[in-house]
Amino acid sequence: MIRFTPRIIIYMVWITLLFSSSLMYYTYAATATITLEVKGVGLRHGTPDNINLWTPTTSSTDQEITGQFSGNFWIEDLQWDITGHYTTIQCDGIYGSEGNKLTGIYLKAGNVTPTYIGWITGNVFISNELTNYASILNPVTYIYKPTAIANAWLWNTYGDNPWLKIIIPGWTPPGTYSGTIVFSLYPY
Repeated sequence: MIRFTPRIIIYMVWITLLFSSSLMYYTYAATATITLEVKGVGLRHGTPDNINLWTPTTSSTDQEITGQFSGNFWIEDLQWDITGHYTTIQCDGIYGSEGNKLTGIYLKAGNVTPTYIGWITGNVFISNELTNYASILNPVTYIYKPTAIANAWLWNTYGDNPWLKIIIPGWTPPGTYSGTIVFSLYPY
């Protein structure tokens, strides 16, 4: 027969408490994720979501499809500097699965001046070339801020929701066509 001394009983109680407390810790422990973004002072730019245009049928005559982006092509300027910058926009073609290429790609600004999304406004413009539809087969200046003393204290975010027009030539082979619009930012 095993004899339990008070010391053994105390050890057993101690081990039981220690074991059950470790189970409680693991049962009630939780984790949290910390996410932090540290923004640099400078220029950033971005584009809206993709645009999907309706599906035309093959035709013997040219067809024109238009649509407006639901979001902004935007620029965030946090420099507080007199120096300006400009953006260009371009699409070198819309390509089909059979190697076909559509080149009648045109863009028109959604507004005559950019829409200010935040902060102090002023001294930012949209190129006059985009007040009407202009071909973007080659780079076209879009939104710009000239170098000027008046820019020294401007912090702003601004953008535009442009219109896109695509000309589909008569007898274009059926299929899915897609392309990429490149929105580039250049400091002066």
